[in-house]
Amino acid sequence: MSFLYLYIVDNQLYMNIKRLVDIPKIIVSNIEFKPPIIHIYASLSGKRAKCPECKKYSHSVHDRYERRITDLPVFQYHSRIILTVRKFKCRNDRCKRKVFTEQNDNILPYARRTERVTRLLSDIAIDMPTGSGHVLSEKLQIKVSRSTLTRLAHQQPLPDINTLKVVGVDDWAFRKGVNYGTILVDMETSKPIDMLPTRDSEDLKAWLRDHPGIEIITRDRASSYSTAIDSISPNTVQVADRFHLLMNLSDALDTFFKSISPKISKLIKAKTCEMLRHAEAESKQDSVTKKEFVEIPAPVEKPDSRQEVFDMVKKLQAKGLPRKKIGRELGISKNTVKRYFQQDILVPRSHPKRTNIEIFTNHILSKMEINGYTNMEIINDIRKMGYTGGNTQANQYISFLKQTNKVTSLNYNELQSQPIPYIKRLSSRKLAKYVGQSLNHIENIDHRSYMQLLFENMPILIRVRRLVKRFKKMLKTGEGQIHKWIKSIQESKDKLPGLKTFAKGLKRDIKAVQNAIQLRWSNGPVEGHVNRIKSIKRQMYGRASFELLRRKVLLSQSG
Repeated sequence: MSFLYLYIVDNQLYMNIKRLVDIPKIIVSNIEFKPPIIHIYASLSGKRAKCPECKKYSHSVHDRYERRITDLPVFQYHSRIILTVRKFKCRNDRCKRKVFTEQNDNILPYARRTERVTRLLSDIAIDMPTGSGHVLSEKLQIKVSRSTLTRLAHQQPLPDINTLKVVGVDDWAFRKGVNYGTILVDMETSKPIDMLPTRDSEDLKAWLRDHPGIEIITRDRASSYSTAIDSISPNTVQVADRFHLLMNLSDALDTFFKSISPKISKLIKAKTCEMLRHAEAESKQDSVTKKEFVEIPAPVEKPDSRQEVFDMVKKLQAKGLPRKKIGRELGISKNTVKRYFQQDILVPRSHPKRTNIEIFTNHILSKMEINGYTNMEIINDIRKMGYTGGNTQANQYISFLKQTNKVTSLNYNELQSQPIPYIKRLSSRKLAKYVGQSLNHIENIDHRSYMQLLFENMPILIRVRRLVKRFKKMLKTGEGQIHKWIKSIQESKDKLPGLKTFAKGLKRDIKAVQNAIQLRWSNGPVEGHVNRIKSIKRQMYGRASFELLRRKVLLSQSG
């Protein structure tokens, strides 16, 4: 082991060492290097010390002892200050304290770290998960445990909340679908100012009482927040979040497209059959010889057991009976009655075993004519054309065709290369996304053709498209009459399920919606902090307390 002793003999050298250590009122007497630790021997300057009890100075030294204090690393080596401190006798006869120890403002009593090391570790504890912070502290030569980092994070005081003018409010999930909290953000600085453990209106009311004078509050469409704001500060301007308005519109359009799903299915089926007949006519002209196969009858659909209940609901709806009474009389839930109210025709159930393989029957029979084709190759072909079932279902159907047509060999005529026309349906969510867009902006050619087909054959979609474009234009430009837009939906002769419910909700929150269109404020920064909370929660693995999460969100300098 090598040793390096540095004795302070020159005044200039002493000043350089003091500047290096940079702790006021510290006298460095020696530096000793024992790899991997640098020992800095020092003592406190001054001939007297103040009694912490009576605040009087004393010159009477009672004793001396050493404190070992970790400091910031020097040249990647662990640095330790061995500080010699004195004990003084208190000469005040009235003081309860007889002996006390001299102190330094940068080294707290009983501490084993300097104040600057504690500040560095506190920043690590706030901005990093304890596991990663523990590894980093070891690399920085100031190793501490995970528990110490957690304790330092808990000890950090929360920032003071100054006078606020514009505040954003939104909820965040402790556990999605189970329990939620509330985050509040200063919209002028885009920094979080507080977090609440619930999203109940009572907690927000208490917070608003403690922080009066807020002029504008941006929020989502939650009724609990609007109720709390109205009851505590009714003069505060409320602004609905534009993103949530668009999400609510998307949900309404999804409900609308589900309600007209039977009509869309009927249209697509008719167009598909038309294309298939056209393709078959062309193939008959081109083919010279072709084996005749047994025609496979279309499967007979079983009657839906819900049809009778659905008809009863529609009759009672026509009489004007309320949904709750209909549910009680028919023995069904109010949600089922609500869904039937929105449907003109009973939407068929989606059966997991039902596939569209029947429309590929001719293609499968033709493929079986070609020598060397296996079942798997036939399945891969029809899957590219839009087959939606599984391999087992396809194999069973191919076996059924072989038995029906008595196919024993594969020495048949070659198959025409032309694929079977097939229109693949889009989900209600995709339709809700595309209905408000220009057709030229839809990148997928098949999706664009599908939407063009719907617009050409369903006039109601053109009217819905105009409504959606008008609403989006109002949010984008900040101009438009939301009252007229709502009135045009409510007075429409079309039923428009979903959209009428959306318009009714806008009317209840009309002031906040108007402000969302006219004012520049939006809940975007709050949504960003909600995403940051998700990231911090994942780092903490969901095992930490609300108070620790609160400090990490409010004090972090990295987000």
